[in-house]
Amino acid sequence: MVALTGAAIALAACSSSGAAPRSDAGSIDGGAPDGAGPVAFEPVSPYTYVAKVKNVLVGLQPTDDEVQKVIADPTQLGGLIDGWMQLPSSQEPQLTIYQEKMKRFFELAFQQTQISAVDFADQAYPKQVGINNTTIPLLVQNAQQSFARTMLELISEGQPLTDGVTTHQLMMTTAMKELYAFLDAWQVDDAGKVTDRFKQANPGLSITVTASGAIPIADTLDPTSPNYMHWYNPDVATYDMNVAGCTEDPIVYPASGIALHYLLYGSLDGHKSTSGVQCPPSGGSATAPQLSTSDFTDWTMVTVRAPQAGETPTRFYDLPTLRATNELVLTIPRVGFFSTPAFFANWQTNISNQARVTMNQTLIVALGAQVDRVDTTPVPNPPPGLDATHASSAACVSCHQTLDPLRSIFAATYSWNYHQQTEAAFADQKGLFVFRGVTAPVQTMDDLGGVLANHPLFAGAWVQKLCAYVNSAPCIDDDPEVQRLTALFTSSGYAWNTLVRELLASPITTGATETVTGDMRGEVIAVARRDHLCAAYDDRLGLTDVCGLDAVTKKQMQATIPQIVAGLPSDGYGRGATMPVLPNQPTLFYRGGLENVCEGIATALIDVKAANQTAGVTYWSSTDPDAAIADFVGTVMALVPSDPRAAPATALLQQHFAAAMQQGASASDALKSTFVTACLAPSAVSIGL
Repeated sequence: MVALTGAAIALAACSSSGAAPRSDAGSIDGGAPDGAGPVAFEPVSPYTYVAKVKNVLVGLQPTDDEVQKVIADPTQLGGLIDGWMQLPSSQEPQLTIYQEKMKRFFELAFQQTQISAVDFADQAYPKQVGINNTTIPLLVQNAQQSFARTMLELISEGQPLTDGVTTHQLMMTTAMKELYAFLDAWQVDDAGKVTDRFKQANPGLSITVTASGAIPIADTLDPTSPNYMHWYNPDVATYDMNVAGCTEDPIVYPASGIALHYLLYGSLDGHKSTSGVQCPPSGGSATAPQLSTSDFTDWTMVTVRAPQAGETPTRFYDLPTLRATNELVLTIPRVGFFSTPAFFANWQTNISNQARVTMNQTLIVALGAQVDRVDTTPVPNPPPGLDATHASSAACVSCHQTLDPLRSIFAATYSWNYHQQTEAAFADQKGLFVFRGVTAPVQTMDDLGGVLANHPLFAGAWVQKLCAYVNSAPCIDDDPEVQRLTALFTSSGYAWNTLVRELLASPITTGATETVTGDMRGEVIAVARRDHLCAAYDDRLGLTDVCGLDAVTKKQMQATIPQIVAGLPSDGYGRGATMPVLPNQPTLFYRGGLENVCEGIATALIDVKAANQTAGVTYWSSTDPDAAIADFVGTVMALVPSDPRAAPATALLQQHFAAAMQQGASASDALKSTFVTACLAPSAVSIGL
């Protein structure tokens, strides 16, 4: 790639001109720069804030017509937002582009991410939840997305956001249904003792696995068939060829829930061969799973309920039934975001912590607050469930007298491995919700969901979460505009889309008029973090998962970019942190990584042979550099033609192209270098410009 010229550097100034930023822009604490006096408010230009709002909402650049509407009448922004929310997605036809971006927001806000397969080990103790390198990454991704998709579906049905703490309905794939049902059959108590309910229900049963011929699953599941519990797995023929005595067909297992669970995902559990050799487990190939690729993408809303008297819980291995059902019968209570396998994988507990971290993170997600010493809500004396050992220190008692009655809510229901609580000392000690002005007895997880849904902190917490997502920094709680949004959200019946519309059209986001948040926080110009950036690449250029973030749709041609993107800053959360982790500052690594990403995109989109092009993707030809450069300015840099910055940006890119040609670059390489220059412009790689 041709070295960048001065035109690239000049784009930084060009991209920010006309934005009318305040002179204390970028100040996080909101004060004026050291040594400076008060700064007069200057409104942000519609050229800037319309682009910001549309980018944050759907990852797209604005049109000139859209900007002109807002210039003529700023109240038109709300109507534009309504329209943008309805734009269809080319990635997932069942979702809008807005829903795609909200899916990632909800994954983070409900703390369902930042996990890998090993984080489920407590729930699948003493083994891993799965070991097949083809299927298990898909299962983990399903687990991360399940609750976010649940919220999208509930919101689309007109349900309030408070359903996030009370719902018994969850969006699941067939693989997710299997996981929930398996965890229900694989019970682990506080001491780590496993009760295999599949084994209990099938004494004397053997599981036979063979590579000698395909077996219809209807026969495998039919107790009257000679092939009952006989499974086909092509890997059996080559299983552990390097271990003497382990390659035999068939392999026969005694009844085991985990061995059967592994079979469904294409793995073979460790076992003793007929010659007495202890054979290690095998992760398995891509052709071995009983679950099909579609079993990881067939999302449907599923109702989870407890079994009635004498009713058998859902069988985890009955794939035909799981594929067709929209109901799971489970003994482990599953209600709200705080009981999902992903949330439990995120916040593992143990005999010492005893679900305190689980409860504290639940409060952070639902109410935006954690247990600390500032809460003055009266606690009964003695507090129910108080751990005398932990509370013996004067420095600890103030927190434990609140936290221990709260953690008893979880401890009475779940073991430390998040299965049914069987220890009477904990099961009989019901919790008491005492937190930030609310005191209520809690007998069940449904009770907890109800208390959280009606807590006075709920609305404000979610206004702040959205504000941080949109503006890369929290809003000021006592800002009248924040209070207006909180009141509106409450009076709307917690209608999420209403809050999104109002907050994105608010001066807190646009900077079009003065707010307390703007005065105190200043203008926060943040780097375009990974999820915003990748959404913009996909949505503006017609690409499909160019960053390789989706385990289902990764493509070989995208191998380089995902490796780079994995190191870019992303939104996140931390233990005990009430506000999200938002890396906002550029670094040399960020700059270097972006340049390589932009180079990869340029190679994929410029001078591509017609036979290799994909419908819907934007391509450019070096035979028409002027048209390409105009598109770079409008699409990549998000500068509409009437924007005062557009013409200088165009001129600078044209100069860059000409300079590259003069240095001996081919027209193709010169245009690719010009794309990289536009791709690195501030308006393309930041939020807020």
